[in-house]
Amino acid sequence: MSHRASLLGRGYQDQHLDSPRVRFRRALLLCLMTVVVPGSGHIAVGKKIVGWIAVTLWLAVLVAGGWLLVTYRTDRAQVLDWFTDPDILLAARVSLVAVALLWAVLFVDAWRLASPFRLTFLRAALITVLNLAIIGGVAGSTAYASQVMKVSRETVKTVFPENVPTSEPLKGRYNILLVGSDAREDRTGVRPDSLTVASVDADTGKVVLVSLPRNLQNVPFSEGSPMRQLYPNGYNCGSECLLNAVHTTAQDRKDLYPGSDDPGLDATIDAVEGATDLKVNYFVMVNLNGFKGLVDAVGGVEMDVKTPIAMFGQADAYKQTFIQPGRRTLDGQEALWYARSRIQSDDYTRMGRQKCLMAAMADQLSPTKVLTNATKIASSGRELLSTNIPRKELGQFADLALKSRGSKIRTVSVVPPEFNTVTPDFPAIHAAIQKAIDTSEGVRKKPSTGAPKDPSARKANNSDDLEADC
Repeated sequence: MSHRASLLGRGYQDQHLDSPRVRFRRALLLCLMTVVVPGSGHIAVGKKIVGWIAVTLWLAVLVAGGWLLVTYRTDRAQVLDWFTDPDILLAARVSLVAVALLWAVLFVDAWRLASPFRLTFLRAALITVLNLAIIGGVAGSTAYASQVMKVSRETVKTVFPENVPTSEPLKGRYNILLVGSDAREDRTGVRPDSLTVASVDADTGKVVLVSLPRNLQNVPFSEGSPMRQLYPNGYNCGSECLLNAVHTTAQDRKDLYPGSDDPGLDATIDAVEGATDLKVNYFVMVNLNGFKGLVDAVGGVEMDVKTPIAMFGQADAYKQTFIQPGRRTLDGQEALWYARSRIQSDDYTRMGRQKCLMAAMADQLSPTKVLTNATKIASSGRELLSTNIPRKELGQFADLALKSRGSKIRTVSVVPPEFNTVTPDFPAIHAAIQKAIDTSEGVRKKPSTGAPKDPSARKANNSDDLEADC
């Protein structure tokens, strides 16, 4: 009698362990274990070979990631360099896809091991939907990350040259010439629409922006420049010899710049160096029409518009469309007009607006916004930029850009009334630039008080705190 009772009790226990409720819990646990530690669920149900292979690979990934974190946690430039290396991006993309596929296979097998067909319909449906949702999430995230890596890799390979020499910082600073390209069908050659030198501290990333007006005359060329042989007393061939005409004058002079892909740009750099007394390390040419795509890619840029900005030129004045004053988010087209409009304005006010726009973009392009819009930003970058910054320098410059966030941007602009653009006093210009750099590097000066706020944004041209003056 007691033996029979024992057999009945054991049968009841086996039946309880294999009840629909227990099987459902076991299936949920198997799914959870596969999420947390891939392969652990397989080990738990006796599939030890597959399970231990998956767990070993997962632990290897975690150990490698932990080692990288500990080893390079203070070397952000190196980490950023990896994220801009085409070969590493390709390897990471392939590895990511392989890991995602293996993980998806584990989930499918975990679903099979959960024996969903032995569950009630509702429980089986829930387990199936849960696994499909996890697989879909992994697949979607992998596809997005893979696309970002693909576009980023193509952008880096397209925009940034590989086999070019690097340029060491001069007096502890990188000087990068930002050229706003204004090439149009109705013009001969490239007429730089804006010329700004971003002088960046090689240690702190602090920035001084030095802007030269397009109509600057009598510009001296730097020592050793081939153009200096033609214009020993500066670019002084009359009222047409403006700074932005240097490119057109020299664009076909390969006899002066043998082996150059763009003699006009090289001559422009020589002129900027002579005007600023700053040795230019690299240039970045910005296609102003492509700039619209960048602004749209990040969802617009928020600006404090001081006065109405005309969105038309002399040829289409009938439009009478304006960007109205106030705090507003500008789309790409509006941002381009904000930076370029000269109707009811002038070149010097426009230069101030351009600096305010650059400051706003630098401040609002947070790492989160860049990450969430990475594909669009990378796509616009191929149309936006041409540069001679080597790929191997991208990590370092990205690190400097992050260091500079929150720092005051100081500006110097060669504009009236501080400077005469027809007969400029270049020694005074050089001294003003050096003073701004000294201030940026820590030499403090007493802030001005009680000065009226300039509603035209021209105050941004010569500022110790660009964000405050915008």
